[in-house]
Amino acid sequence: MSREKLLSVVPRSKHAKRLQQLMLEYHEFRLQRDAHPLADLLDGIGEWQINRLKTTHLHLYEEPRYHQALQFLLEDLYAPKRFIQRDADLERIFPKIVKLVPENALGTVANLVELNLLTQKLDEHLATLLRTAITSTSFEEIQYVQAFRACDNLAARKRQLQLIRITGLELERYVDSRLLAFSLAITETPAELAGLGQLHGFIRQGFSAFKTMGGVAELLDQVIQVEERLAEQIFAGELTTYGLQNNAGSSGQAH
Repeated sequence: MSREKLLSVVPRSKHAKRLQQLMLEYHEFRLQRDAHPLADLLDGIGEWQINRLKTTHLHLYEEPRYHQALQFLLEDLYAPKRFIQRDADLERIFPKIVKLVPENALGTVANLVELNLLTQKLDEHLATLLRTAITSTSFEEIQYVQAFRACDNLAARKRQLQLIRITGLELERYVDSRLLAFSLAITETPAELAGLGQLHGFIRQGFSAFKTMGGVAELLDQVIQVEERLAEQIFAGELTTYGLQNNAGSSGQAH
């Protein structure tokens, strides 16, 4: 969808206006991101970060109650680069969203877009600084941490974690909706036919993950508490690595 098409919609509510503003900003960012000279490194950073999070929170990831929800948080909420088509779908149906979706749900979608945009901006900043220390797209854990610290953006990192918590809690609100469960069941095929399969799958997976777990706040609190502490220690110069070499399943390197 073109920028002009997004601007053709006249939002009537606070959340609709915020969503439009964020989608316009994200639209412009995506155009630059697709042709970014550090695209391969950005992809490597994204994969490394997911693996690092899984390793850091391995005790939660291996817990049957939390596994599906944590998988969704890491693979769907934290890894927006994988969902270019989902984001394009959201732009395409934006005119209908602002007319048909309830105000509170529009706020949730706006938070998702903000999280997506902020995560990619943080990764871009990190990649720019990391690139000065490496000669390829592979890097050591200590180099990643040094670049992370050099970004000097603790407030933005905390905002990212805050958005993950807010969005997770907001998505959980819809888990008990029988109407949503019924709608997801009967719209899967129509969504595929309409070219909205990835967007529909994202909603369905989140619904299933939180439904299975039964209460996401405890998981979010545990993950975010650890991540905030790690970020604070790195920016304070108290940590030079995440200690991945001490954990199973981590190579400490992106490929």
